[in-house]
Amino acid sequence: MVKDNLTNQHFGRLTVLGDVGKRNGRGRVLWHCLCECGRVTFVQGDHLKNGRIRSCGCLNDEKRHERFKDLTNTETDNFKVIDRAYSKNQRVYWNCICKHCGNHIELQSNQIERYSSCGCKHNRSSKERMAEISNPESLKTNKPTAKSTTGVRGVYYNKRKKRYVAYINVDKKSKYLGSSVDLKEATDIRRKAEIEYGYKQKQ
Repeated sequence: MVKDNLTNQHFGRLTVLGDVGKRNGRGRVLWHCLCECGRVTFVQGDHLKNGRIRSCGCLNDEKRHERFKDLTNTETDNFKVIDRAYSKNQRVYWNCICKHCGNHIELQSNQIERYSSCGCKHNRSSKERMAEISNPESLKTNKPTAKSTTGVRGVYYNKRKKRYVAYINVDKKSKYLGSSVDLKEATDIRRKAEIEYGYKQKQ
């Protein structure tokens, strides 16, 4: 059976450079292709002709990113989004700060709109919540929340960037302070800001 010569033909983002002798397990030709992004790849001929494969994989990556709206630095009534934490099973998780208690929490995109707090509203009495709302100074504390993953209030670990991120609440808004690969250094950044903004220090 005479094979089709696909050399110099274009399929999506791919240009076929030629047959360099590479075969798959069934003995079919794997065509040497150059993608518009600059990468080279090997693709089975029928996958090129039927449109199943149109790039080296970069096209799928771009479409995947398009589906994930960037929520960095956006806010809802209940959360401030710091940045993207990680992706898992086609779902994006975001590093968020709860506006009610200052706690760090990782949330999916749809949870940011649905959830009313990090859970603190359910764990405290109505009297405590009303006192906090009426007195913003009550948020000025360095006592770690129950859900703290680092043991330091205002410091969380960004899994994607592999850095400890420090932040502080000022006038009910989350303020980014800086980050470090070292927890102690990130803690020091937070402590200096606590002094600057008049936070209560542990006795």
